[in-house]
Amino acid sequence: MPPNIPGTLTAESLRRKQGDQLWKTSDQKAQKEGPHHTVYWTTGERYQGSWKDNKKHGKGTVIYKNSDKYEGDWANDMRHGLGTLWLYRDGKYVVRYNGEWRADQPTGHGTFFADNGDTYEGEWLNGRRHGKGRAVYGGRPVDGFGGDVYEGYFENDVKCGPGTMMYANGDVYEGLWAADKKNGTGTYFYMSKGKRFDGVWADGAIKCGTYSEIHAPPPGTPGALPPCELRNPDKVLAEA
Repeated sequence: MPPNIPGTLTAESLRRKQGDQLWKTSDQKAQKEGPHHTVYWTTGERYQGSWKDNKKHGKGTVIYKNSDKYEGDWANDMRHGLGTLWLYRDGKYVVRYNGEWRADQPTGHGTFFADNGDTYEGEWLNGRRHGKGRAVYGGRPVDGFGGDVYEGYFENDVKCGPGTMMYANGDVYEGLWAADKKNGTGTYFYMSKGKRFDGVWADGAIKCGTYSEIHAPPPGTPGALPPCELRNPDKVLAEA
């Protein structure tokens, strides 16, 4: 066996050098940068889109192991920016959330679609309703027809602060909320009865207040004043 002289190219050193080059080439290829075709993980997930420093960054789509998917913006391997989360149900995709994301959580403005048909459009913080928004319970998502509609403020995923609830029967509550219940001063309008209640609530229960008419009763109602109008309005205007 020839002596191993420094600088001499032997079969063994050649194999070692080729092996080192192959490892470096594979490593460079694994460091994903820019747009890529679909990348698969052993967990069952797959991603197609842009990369930066071997992390999902830019526009891209992930399909999760359960076939749900996210389409939108990424930053530093997290959902960040504008994006849509889709759920795979009965052979088709339905939207769960569409809007802004920060650090992998819905944060900013977005719209949520629940399994039971309820919807929420408004502000989010770390995956929870937080700030001003509009929630539709059991009604048509576009206009809330047939259901209850709340417009107001949320805090940590519950109604909190000033808000208005428009009920399916036509009644309306305008006032303060806390812990998802009427809390503080408010006004409840009984639209079918033409009555209103101005009072104070605590944990959803009335504590005190007063009832009154929403508007003056129509002519002919017992106790109502008779209608008052000019007999010749044109003549009055001409002589004015």
